[in-house]
Amino acid sequence: MEPLGPDDPQDLGPYRLTARLGAGGMGRVYLARTAEGRILAVKAIRPELMGDRNFRIRFRREVEAAGAVGGRFTAPVVDADPDGATPWLATEYIAGPTLAEAVAEHGPLPVESVLVLGAGIAEALISVQAAGLVHRDLKPSNVLLAADGPRVIDFGIVRATDGYDLTRSGALFGSFEYMCPEQATGEPLGPEGDIFSVGSVLTYAASGHAPFSGTAAATLLYQVVHSPPDLTGVPDPLDKIINLCLTKDPRLRITPDKLAAACAPGGVEQMTEDGWLPPSVTISIALRTAAVETLGTTPGAPAGVPFAGADDRVAYANDPVPYAYGQGPDDTPVPRPLRDSGAPYASGRPGCADEAPTVADPPGPAPSAVPADTAPDRTSPGHRRIIPRPGPSRRTVLAASAGATAVAVGAGLLLTRGEKPAGESGRPLGPPPKPAWTFRSDPLLQAPAVFNEGTALVKTRPGDMVCLDLKDGTRPKWVYEGISTSPTPTVQTFDAAVALGEGSTVIGVDLANGTERFTLDFGPDFRFDTLLGRTSDRALSVLGVRLQRESDDQGVATSTDTVFSVDLAARRAEVIAISPEDVGIRLLPVIIPGYFVYADGLRNVTVRSIESSDVLWRHPVGYDLRPGLAVLDRTVFAIGRELRALNLLDGKIRWRVTPDSGQFASLGAQGNTVYVTGTNPSGVYAFNAATGTRRWFCPTPRLNVDLPITAGPEALYVPAYKNRNGFYAIDAARGRLLWNFTDGVETGVNQWQLAVDGTGRLVAQHYDRTYGFAAP
Repeated sequence: MEPLGPDDPQDLGPYRLTARLGAGGMGRVYLARTAEGRILAVKAIRPELMGDRNFRIRFRREVEAAGAVGGRFTAPVVDADPDGATPWLATEYIAGPTLAEAVAEHGPLPVESVLVLGAGIAEALISVQAAGLVHRDLKPSNVLLAADGPRVIDFGIVRATDGYDLTRSGALFGSFEYMCPEQATGEPLGPEGDIFSVGSVLTYAASGHAPFSGTAAATLLYQVVHSPPDLTGVPDPLDKIINLCLTKDPRLRITPDKLAAACAPGGVEQMTEDGWLPPSVTISIALRTAAVETLGTTPGAPAGVPFAGADDRVAYANDPVPYAYGQGPDDTPVPRPLRDSGAPYASGRPGCADEAPTVADPPGPAPSAVPADTAPDRTSPGHRRIIPRPGPSRRTVLAASAGATAVAVGAGLLLTRGEKPAGESGRPLGPPPKPAWTFRSDPLLQAPAVFNEGTALVKTRPGDMVCLDLKDGTRPKWVYEGISTSPTPTVQTFDAAVALGEGSTVIGVDLANGTERFTLDFGPDFRFDTLLGRTSDRALSVLGVRLQRESDDQGVATSTDTVFSVDLAARRAEVIAISPEDVGIRLLPVIIPGYFVYADGLRNVTVRSIESSDVLWRHPVGYDLRPGLAVLDRTVFAIGRELRALNLLDGKIRWRVTPDSGQFASLGAQGNTVYVTGTNPSGVYAFNAATGTRRWFCPTPRLNVDLPITAGPEALYVPAYKNRNGFYAIDAARGRLLWNFTDGVETGVNQWQLAVDGTGRLVAQHYDRTYGFAAP
């Protein structure tokens, strides 16, 4: 905290400035008072940047993003003027140090404090994701420690998850020490990247050091992408929780709601009731609060001169900065020693020794802040008072989490050398077929089409089920409005196309004409969020929440994600027991008559009985499994460092295949063949499903290995690494690369969704377009 300088303004909008709290590459942060005496933190663009149009755009987007995020564990935006002569935004003032300052001054936090920190940050990310955003710069200097819990701040490089972004192509952004692998390699970045950063932040909080280190930027980024984390000094159970965050593959990371439950099974509010920080940090917060309350109140002190007397200055001048937004010094990375014994960061702020270099680029758009009718006099057309947003409901929380985690965001770990779009030996690809039809719609949900008697069912926002004729889908045969936006395909059972509605409702739609056949409400004790699949001609498997525990031994799982068996005929929902090891990663089961097959959170292939929900067997693999499995002819196929074929009945290995280099990354199966993508070299393998004998290998340009292989009777289809490059078709019999189709549209995290019916007709979905292709 410093007194105002000669180049600092005395007022911003209706607020009187009383001190400078911090400064970064983009702006300065001030302490301010309202006319009623309320204390705020006001961030303003630096004077030398006010004429830079790009900085104004970036700042405006920060205002919009911060105003869109609610919840208890962020610093609410209360006012803003992004278009004023001096653009600014005002947030609630949080009287507490950043995590970086607290650890630098008082050492690592105790286990109980780190658990509350993890739960609070996870809850903040739930709010961020519910607003359709990704933070992209979580680090210790962007987490404040308040008396009633942590706060996530600084939305300077936040981006929307709808695929739109102003970041320069190939540019890095964020703090190297706390980046995720996909961020470090310039891959598409989704909400899972924030979870990786949380793991790094919690490591720092528990041990005093980041999990990855290196004095040069290139070395540090290599460690983030390739090396295991250094968890030296991290006690149990934090090391297990952190490992679930720091998995290199984004699809295998724990989700925010599960992280919150793992850290605080009874809820983070319960853990903060009697204080959650060690006494030294609590005293620091009390001193900051007292210091702020005295600013500008000394009789006779002129406005903007908070330190009226020498004694006041001595008492508080050496306190760490109470509110720092964590901006880097400029927009270029400046590598420096990561452990500098408390030396000030390049911006001149004290106490920020552990803040890594930052490169911040303009973020994508976010929902606009809501102007209030009671706003003060406007200083520019952009000045608006922000209406405080309540935290998201549990329904919104889980829907956002499910929606966010269902998006494929690129494999930061699986790095291969790109190739030109040609077949083997450089043979040029043939021309792609022209789509038989194209359907334009609202943005499509990230779920492949489902087929029924010559039609395809797709799902769009804001919650429509659309039926398209496969001969001519230019216009829908029918549209049903009112389903949830859960990003999973429609399920056909109980003589209907079934989807989830709001709360715990299940909706059945007539397949012929789109009229509603039934809506079943399973009551207030349940919330359904993800439709996993059909278990019989009258039952479904659903992921959701049981709001009341039946017994203490059900533990964390029953208060977070729960798998239900939903009997539509009997109108009954029963809990399928979930073991603690099942809570680690996103559940992508294969559901076949009698069996529920999935990869769990402790590197096992697990099979449960649908009837009894008992575990029939677990097969330990010993390495991180890709979550997508396949089942063909009583054989379960699992991939990672090798391809394993397991007997469905007992889990015994039938055969295994190891790649010469790289690893296997995604699966598909058709007839008597299992298809697997490889990462080095990039391409697709075909194996005899019964014996494991290789049929062929087809070299390809780099692929998006986070999406499954879509296999048809004559051809298989694999998405390109970058979604603007579309997808490739491969001859299923000979393993030849046939053609590449693309519409040339780059949609960020909105990936291609491919599906083939039994006759070989292909439906390809991309953002707001559905393409129909005739059978080859």
